[in-house]
Amino acid sequence: MSRNSEYEQRQKDKGLKKVTLWVPADRESDVKQAVQMMTEHDNLTLNILRDVGSGRYVSMHRHQ
Repeated sequence: MSRNSEYEQRQKDKGLKKVTLWVPADRESDVKQAVQMMTEHDNLTLNILRDVGSGRYVSMHRHQ
């Protein structure tokens, strides 16, 4: 088994899933930080986003 496949197996054993996402280039760090925090703290999830134009918070469940 290669080092990479061993690493991926350890991540799977932690209950993580490998996914590929296309994100806006200027928000890559925000997405990475959110995912890292959710990975480290099982009690965190995404529910709200911030509109960078208005500064208002927008619920992901109510936004169309």
